[in-house]
Amino acid sequence: MTAIYPSTAAPQNDPHTAIAVSGLSHAYTVAEGSLVVIDGLDFAVRFGETVAITGPSGAGKTTLLSLIGGLDRVQQGSLEVAGRELRTLSSDALAEYRRNTVGFVFQDYGLLPTLSAAENVELALSLAGVARRTRRARARELLELVGLTARIDHRPAALSGGESQRVAIARALANEPRVVLADEPTGNLDEGSSARVLELLAGLPAELDCAVVMVTHNPSIARQCDREFGLAAVGEPRP
Repeated sequence: MTAIYPSTAAPQNDPHTAIAVSGLSHAYTVAEGSLVVIDGLDFAVRFGETVAITGPSGAGKTTLLSLIGGLDRVQQGSLEVAGRELRTLSSDALAEYRRNTVGFVFQDYGLLPTLSAAENVELALSLAGVARRTRRARARELLELVGLTARIDHRPAALSGGESQRVAIARALANEPRVVLADEPTGNLDEGSSARVLELLAGLPAELDCAVVMVTHNPSIARQCDREFGLAAVGEPRP
């Protein structure tokens, strides 16, 4: 069984529960057999809080984010996000869920190099079918929120690492997600840029009534979150 501490179960039908995980298990097929990375996981996250997920390499941290984000299918157990059980969603419903319910922030930013900061943010809105004038105004509003008003027309090559990550956060917020998922968001940043990005992420739950779930290897970053969950590695591949 996957160990997570402290263990918390989600109250039944609690409108303040952002993520409710019960009996969640996930395995990958490898040459040696089946590699179980998550086994019987239970935990809950509430709206309005920032949660850190920590643990050694191979403990399933990124896999857990992928499951919550709808990038991987739930194989076993229950995973409910903002009142929706992901295991029961069709492919189309899951795609809509990824567009509108969750926002992703990755270590490598994931910005398109040929687009300006504003255009990178607008892209998420365009995929959601938002009208051009509306998405331009929304992109400017979000880039102002992350302190990049003066960099709206700059392409990623002209931005620092910290600025690129803040553009990525603005893009993640474009469709007003209920949950923001950040995978090592400060891994490529210097100390000053890291502090600014963490301050920005930590302020989102209160400002936007969302939940932020952040994977990190850095204990000092984890301590800045409202709560920390620690994952332990499950074990060796099973034939």
